[in-house]
Amino acid sequence: MSSNDPTAVNRPWLARRLRQTRDWVLGFHGTPKQVALGLAVGVFVAFTPSLGMQMIVAAVLATVLYANRAAAVAAVWITNPLTVLPVYVLTYRVGCYMTPGTNPINIRRRLLSVLVDEEGEWLYAAEQVRELFSLGTDVLVPLTVGGLVVGLAAGALAYVLTRLTLAWARKHLHLPHRRHENPRGRLRPQSKSPRGAKDGRGQGGTR
Repeated sequence: MSSNDPTAVNRPWLARRLRQTRDWVLGFHGTPKQVALGLAVGVFVAFTPSLGMQMIVAAVLATVLYANRAAAVAAVWITNPLTVLPVYVLTYRVGCYMTPGTNPINIRRRLLSVLVDEEGEWLYAAEQVRELFSLGTDVLVPLTVGGLVVGLAAGALAYVLTRLTLAWARKHLHLPHRRHENPRGRLRPQSKSPRGAKDGRGQGGTR
């Protein structure tokens, strides 16, 4: 194979990125169910029109559902500066299809006003929330309906795939030892003294 072949250069980089992604997912604390549910929550929230509040919403939902909060917060970044516009256009069109009497419009420009100002500068989270609610019900209703439908479908798929993958990987791959989490995602406290220290039966024995 020629050394100038671009695929020869890209393959090691792609393999490295795939390994990093695998290690990132496998590195979350908690049971496969907790991690999978956390990722599912984050994926669901990512498709809803909660721009500017996504990480907070995902963290709250993950806490209520006893899911992994770190996985939930990480997964909301499916909607990032590069993907948020096409994602919301998709959910809006799905919502229009599922909402009777809604006439679809070209909302790219209106959605863009939620993300950046007139000079092209990215808006702060509070400004994005304000602009989002100023779109009106003719946009927000189908955007919300479509976001819920697409988010539920994508979240369910993420849950199944992640739980099956983690269960298999933790059983068959040699992974580093990690402390377990309780259902709320916090590390279980480690005992700092040997059994019997509280009643005077430590290493020194009784007086």
